[in-house]
Amino acid sequence: MESLNKEIVLKRIIKETSDIYSFVFDKPKDYSWLPGQHTVFKFKELRIPLAEDEKEHRIFSIASVKEEDEFMFSTRVVDDCTNFKKNLLKLEPGDTMLIDKAMGKFLLEDLNKPTVLIAGGIGVTPMRAFLKDIQLNKKEVNHIKLLYSDDRNEFAYEKELLQIGEEVKGVEVLLISNRDQFNKEIDEFANEYSNNGNYYISGSPGMNKMFTEKLMSMGIEKQNIKTDSFQGY
Repeated sequence: MESLNKEIVLKRIIKETSDIYSFVFDKPKDYSWLPGQHTVFKFKELRIPLAEDEKEHRIFSIASVKEEDEFMFSTRVVDDCTNFKKNLLKLEPGDTMLIDKAMGKFLLEDLNKPTVLIAGGIGVTPMRAFLKDIQLNKKEVNHIKLLYSDDRNEFAYEKELLQIGEEVKGVEVLLISNRDQFNKEIDEFANEYSNNGNYYISGSPGMNKMFTEKLMSMGIEKQNIKTDSFQGY
């Protein structure tokens, strides 16, 4: 399939935590996406050559929704990161990247069912899109509970997520740094709603596997569990 190669123009870079950065672009014209989807990002020009075994593109979840009139993704950039990510930090306002068509089936489908959003670290990015969509489009929900875990007590989008939890009826937001509490909250939701609820998990492949197995051991059917994996932390 031929790449779309849609051009996007950088507006600003936001440092969300000690190692999570958001890259905010102008909203591209004639481009559509749904909350929870992702796309392929490529550079038009590289300031730092990529390593020989490094791909020229990366896939990131789209953290913004169309009503914001901005196009944003976030990623973790650590000291020993890839040259691709080093190039991200070299971007300046006005610089451009290329994106492909939006894709992915990690979509929030039934707002009438109680839903828990289980996010670890940078896995919160599609969850932000879910909640911004509900907030900005004034959607009615039954009960949506975001459980966002970070062992270091550093949370991307912290202020706006808490604001959504306070202002939007039916939405509850918990930012959790204690693993025991995180597991307890998941257990309580599963025990209360069982297969009458939906379960969305977004984190590393290992985290997704662990919590999928945990929920299934509690009797949650696999059809009620959706996962979205984040690699290359």
